[in-house]
Amino acid sequence: MAMEPPPRPSSSLFDVYLRLRPSNPANARFLTVEETEASQPTHITIKPPTTDNRRRAVERFAFTQVFKEDAKQLELFKGVGVVPMIEGVVGPKGHHGRDGLLATLGVTGSGKSHTILGTKSQRGLTQMALDVLFQSLGEQLVQSFYGAPAFSSLAATDVSEAHMFTATAFLDSMYGDNQSERFPSRAQTPMLDCSSFITNGGSRSNKIPRPSCLPQTPSVDHIDIPIDPSAEYAIVISMYEVYNDRIFDLLSGSATKNRHPNLKRRALLFKSTEQSPDRKVVAGLTKIICGSFEEALMILETGLVERKVAGTGSNAVSSRSHGFFCIEVKKRDAQRKGPWSSSTLTIVDLAGSERARNAKTAGETLAEAGKINESLMYLGQCMQMQSDQQAGSKNIVPFRQCKLTELLFSNSFPTTARQTHYHSPQKSIMIVTADPQGDYNATSQILRYSALAREVTVPRIPSTTSTILSGAPTKYSTTPSGRTTPSAVIEELEAANAEIARLTAEMEVFALRLAEETSRRKAAESSWRALQNQAADLEQEIRDECYAEIEDAVVAERRRWQFALDNEQDNQQAHLDSKIDVVIKATKAQMRDEIKVYEDPDPGLRDRVGELERENEVLKAKLEAKEREAHGRSASPVKKMRVLKAKRWEDPE
Repeated sequence: MAMEPPPRPSSSLFDVYLRLRPSNPANARFLTVEETEASQPTHITIKPPTTDNRRRAVERFAFTQVFKEDAKQLELFKGVGVVPMIEGVVGPKGHHGRDGLLATLGVTGSGKSHTILGTKSQRGLTQMALDVLFQSLGEQLVQSFYGAPAFSSLAATDVSEAHMFTATAFLDSMYGDNQSERFPSRAQTPMLDCSSFITNGGSRSNKIPRPSCLPQTPSVDHIDIPIDPSAEYAIVISMYEVYNDRIFDLLSGSATKNRHPNLKRRALLFKSTEQSPDRKVVAGLTKIICGSFEEALMILETGLVERKVAGTGSNAVSSRSHGFFCIEVKKRDAQRKGPWSSSTLTIVDLAGSERARNAKTAGETLAEAGKINESLMYLGQCMQMQSDQQAGSKNIVPFRQCKLTELLFSNSFPTTARQTHYHSPQKSIMIVTADPQGDYNATSQILRYSALAREVTVPRIPSTTSTILSGAPTKYSTTPSGRTTPSAVIEELEAANAEIARLTAEMEVFALRLAEETSRRKAAESSWRALQNQAADLEQEIRDECYAEIEDAVVAERRRWQFALDNEQDNQQAHLDSKIDVVIKATKAQMRDEIKVYEDPDPGLRDRVGELERENEVLKAKLEAKEREAHGRSASPVKKMRVLKAKRWEDPE
């Protein structure tokens, strides 16, 4: 039964397309496109190269559509459904838009960046999508200069805690001299070649990218999408990259580096915010409001200069990060000026998987390749889980294993809260790029987890015995008499017996080698165990020696401190004795010099003295009374009265 692609329901996460790139005709081709009666092929077959001795299976893969080597950029743009995706992002009349995701996947050097970003002579899908978007919205785009009502309302309704600027102000801050106002021309940008905007010293040039110098083909002027005539729109652009499983803003790096050359880039968080509790966003991004196609191109070029690239053995300009280019389409009623609704078209240029042996990476580049391959492995697991879900499996897609899969899958599933906030699950398109004459191992691995369906045919070589028993026609030789003999069969049997004998000898040799290796392994294990025991004994001896040394050191230190304490106590006692001697000598000197020492009298003695003084006063009063009485009886009136003077009592001692 022929294998057909699985049905694609409207809620499906990815439509997967395959694009083949032209390659070197000198290499052997291992990929074949199956021609069908349909207008576009959907199946391919890969066969292992003839030099492969492992006799691997022939594999057949199904995709939504296969684009051959001669497919043009415009043909791909129309064929993969970018135009309907843009229509969904803009939204029909009276309805909100739906998020869209366009990504490329493939081995390094297979044409991913060429497809998404274009070259010096051709536009990529990103530029064509921007051109279609701006020419369709036309006069319904709002003014985005500072002070305009639209700018303040857009900045107020942003849910990602972003730093929002107008394109003119941002480009002036990056390049200076108001250069952004001098280039109103309309053109396209070669994303793959950023060297024209970088000086020889490795730093960014101070001249703004000129859109007039960029390619303008293929043209999309004939493509127009329907829009809501009663609505007004705004386009907000942001760029970031996933480098070593961390998110970095591509539009804030240059401005920060110009002001602070030694400051490292700050990683951003993918989280829910207060204004967006049910839907994760990259918080803290730099977002630019663009009013024209030319401004969007200049913003795009500015961000691409900051993206991590390096030269490897497989690709001279190899992306070392996964690049995200986000186009937010804001929409509101033009008359009532209500709240802005938002839908995002995210274009992702995934870094290519690579083998260290072929890419010749080392050091930091090797570590980057490890992170890239790890994230792509998780992406492959998620896509395989998605295919299993379409086949009826109940497994949950494990998209939280790394930042890349979380960014691609976290907003792809519908919830009640999101439907309340007018957010339907995003529609995604994956373009797989492959080189039919490139690396078979890397390409087959990418195809296995990205294809919609897979069919494996194991090659089997018929045995000689089955050929004879089946009675299949064989080649006979003719004798001079005209009779035929099965000499060819005999020769084939002899060759088969010789091959069997050779394989038996090889098997015996391998058995001997296995026995030798087994004995070596056992000897190595016993030696390892003996070394383990010896190491444990040695460790114990060292521990005991260290313990004894520490104990001796502690005892010696204790003795030293005790000796110092005794000396200190002796010194203090001698000092006290010397003080006592000084006091004794001073006392003796005072006694020799008859120095009087006055002391406070005894309290009892003081009371007694007071009592005696009172008695003395009483006696003196009585004596004076007696004298007056005697004087009154005296016969001599002229005799002077003798007055007794009072005398104070003094202590005889």
